[in-house]
Amino acid sequence: MSTVHETGELQASTPAAAEPPPRPRGRGLTLSKVGRKAVDAALPMSLLAALIIGWEVFARVAEVREFLLPAPSVIWTELVVMWPVSLRWHAWVTFQEAAAGFVLGCVLGFVLAVGIAYSKFLERTIYPLIVASQAVPKIALAPLFVVWLGFGMEPKILVTVLLVFFPIVVTTVQGLMSVDPNLLQLMQSVSANSWQVFRKVRLPHALPYLVSGMKIGVTLAVVGAVVGEWVGANEGLGYQVVYAQSQLQTPRVFAAIALLVAMGVLFFSAVSILGKLMTPWTREDETRINTGL
Repeated sequence: MSTVHETGELQASTPAAAEPPPRPRGRGLTLSKVGRKAVDAALPMSLLAALIIGWEVFARVAEVREFLLPAPSVIWTELVVMWPVSLRWHAWVTFQEAAAGFVLGCVLGFVLAVGIAYSKFLERTIYPLIVASQAVPKIALAPLFVVWLGFGMEPKILVTVLLVFFPIVVTTVQGLMSVDPNLLQLMQSVSANSWQVFRKVRLPHALPYLVSGMKIGVTLAVVGAVVGEWVGANEGLGYQVVYAQSQLQTPRVFAAIALLVAMGVLFFSAVSILGKLMTPWTREDETRINTGL
């Protein structure tokens, strides 16, 4: 008995296999995430800097004339000099046209998508016409809009709306109609009405699709505003490109293009941030995938 008792005491006093202490993951994950973002930002910026430097060297060494291919330093000087004089106002006009057209295009596209998703009649009648309408070049419609609406901002906004609403409609319809049928049956089993099904199931499922369409549409918004200004306008960055090209002021053409690029990046970044706020659950899923949790 004593032996058993002693053995029991020995077994009781022997520590169990100690588990390794939990690794502090918070700081490591944070640092790795910050490092990944820094690398992701540094790679395109490094490539852009290399292209600009190569462009500058080529323009200087080859002594290319400014009206053919100005050096980046010349374009920057033109941008700095002309920004307070005229480019600031023209950039503001294009910004308003693109922003207004984008917002109206998103609203129109979302409303049409909801109607198509909930109505077989609209799906069979309007949806094919919407798809067919994209075969019409918008630059061919822009002169008609100028004739109908004049030389103000209205025709530019309308061209922008026509470019923006299509990706919104297509992606949102896909999101609304690709909901798991089991979820819909579950909502029906608890006697949920159509509004509750839309708000609790269909809309959250469609929001990531809507955000994807908005990212596509926001880049097209700048294009639509410029196309409208090319056809008939006396202000805006698109007008500046056409006017400067006619005067062989190539540095100003590049300066206006640089502002359009910056505007497009600004719009896209804003929509990306808005999309993360609209769909926080997708951000959490992405974090789990990246961290392996």
